Amino acid sequence: MLRALAVGHIAIGLLLLPVALVSAGILAPILLVGPIWGIVLGVRLWQSGAEVFPALRRTHWTFLLIDGLLVAYGIFALRAAERSAAQGGGLLGGFGLLPLGLGFVMACFSGVTLVMARGAPQDLQEK
Repeated sequence: MLRALAVGHIAIGLLLLPVALVSAGILAPILLVGPIWGIVLGVRLWQSGAEVFPALRRTHWTFLLIDGLLVAYGIFALRAAERSAAQGGGLLGGFGLLPLGLGFVMACFSGVTLVMARGAPQDLQEK
């Protein structure tokens, strides 16, 4: 279970690196912190196991907040596109689907991670 969680963190971190670079422009160095920290958590989880769980929980509660903001922004962007299309615009109407989808997928990953991390340290202590 720990290895799968570690691989998931590393894989998602690596997948989000180009997304942060392409979509952020001048803010890319700031947005790279999240994917890099995900990779660091994955490596620490692979190596040390239970010692990383407090940082893992804090990180994913924070990520859930950010994911919620991404979903809210995606909904806002889709509604703005709808209003723009009603007035003859709407060229980038589907843009809101990107943050909406990314936020939803990342929120699901954070939720699964929090559920798996809830009982994991006790399982490791019993072994």
